[in-house]
Amino acid sequence: MDIKVTFIALFLVVCVYHAADAKRYKMVAYWGQNGVYAIHKEREKWEKELDYFCKSHSYDVVVLAFNHIFFDRRNKDNLPGMNFAFHCEDPVSPEHPSLLRCPQIEAGISECQRRGKQVLLSMGGASGSYGFTSDAQAKQYAKTIWDLFLGGSGMQSLRPFGRAVLDGVDLDIEGGRSTGYTAFVKEIRKLMKTDSSRKYIIGAAPQCPFPDGYLGPYPGKALGDVGYEFDEVYVQFYNNWCHTGNKRVFYDHMKKWLDFSKNSKPGGPMIFVGMPAKIGGSGNAANYRPLNEVQDIFNKLKDEPRFGGFMLWDAGFDQNNIINGKPYSENIVLMMNKGVVPPNPTGSPQTLPPDTSGPITQGPDTEQPSTAPPPVPPTKPTSVSCSGLPDGHYAHPNDCSKFFICHGGVAHLRSCPGGLKWNDKQKYCDWAENVDCN
Repeated sequence: MDIKVTFIALFLVVCVYHAADAKRYKMVAYWGQNGVYAIHKEREKWEKELDYFCKSHSYDVVVLAFNHIFFDRRNKDNLPGMNFAFHCEDPVSPEHPSLLRCPQIEAGISECQRRGKQVLLSMGGASGSYGFTSDAQAKQYAKTIWDLFLGGSGMQSLRPFGRAVLDGVDLDIEGGRSTGYTAFVKEIRKLMKTDSSRKYIIGAAPQCPFPDGYLGPYPGKALGDVGYEFDEVYVQFYNNWCHTGNKRVFYDHMKKWLDFSKNSKPGGPMIFVGMPAKIGGSGNAANYRPLNEVQDIFNKLKDEPRFGGFMLWDAGFDQNNIINGKPYSENIVLMMNKGVVPPNPTGSPQTLPPDTSGPITQGPDTEQPSTAPPPVPPTKPTSVSCSGLPDGHYAHPNDCSKFFICHGGVAHLRSCPGGLKWNDKQKYCDWAENVDCN
């Protein structure tokens, strides 16, 4: 054989070997509920805004929690209800008190996607009012979610995150019954396939006992009927007897979830180990795993082809669990990638095409969402006024702990969590020592 051909063949073998050796495991975190409030009442420890985590943490997927009411009778046409703790509390219109309008989360979604991260909407949660009475109702709801959060354009004036397009949905079903979820998944996947410009994710967050009581996998339940339509499954290995600290039971159930994925035809979802990000992140301190034990779990699972990585509940707990000078999640990312944090891949915000149907009317104010980072004004505004300013976030003229958001010419005053100051260069609330405020 020609020596050049031999060299090329050897080079290709080495490349393939290293590509397999460098398998990229993912870090998933839930955000939006400020769960850390349960153990930290101090405002400076509360969960920071979404864009902060996308800039400072190596999350691959951020799951926004929660769309906790499917059909809210308080809203006109029984449209969905949402809860994002203190992060967003303003309704999209007076007729829709629990369907929120969240420009700061919209900006965070764009920042995440710009950095190559995926952002999903979690439907359900541990508390809320959700579920379907029929397959027909579930299919209708899939269209509602498509139009309000994903690539649909049927409700542009009511979209909680403006023109930002989420990367998919997550089913965190912890109550009600199993009716309709198979139909919902089929319909939302069908709608996703109409948008060839994006790759959408369908995720699920079942409890660790196998099969999960609401999602399966079991005939008549979504993971059993259409497991192949799911991309990722974030199994909650906490708040249950099969938690990660109960090793024999944990590995037994993890094997069942991995086998389910392997046996799904034509292909099953990646399986993630869900854990609390800090003691207090679940109802039992024994559910939390110190890093040396996470390393043991990773070493035992890393060669499983359907193992995807770890999921953490939640970002707020993670931000408050600093080990070796880094958040808990960052230590795990280093562990999974052999001591090297992979660079954030470049991406671009996912947005709807411009709406040419006229201005978007949302209650008493007319708001036109912006999809590009707003230009920073040359000087700090002299008043809390949006006169002459484009949509965006601005420093308060005389209070470093406050800022305001301009949206459609209307100023929305906001306060940073206690102990934090507005960082006008980075456009988020930050520790005081990082802020140049005068």
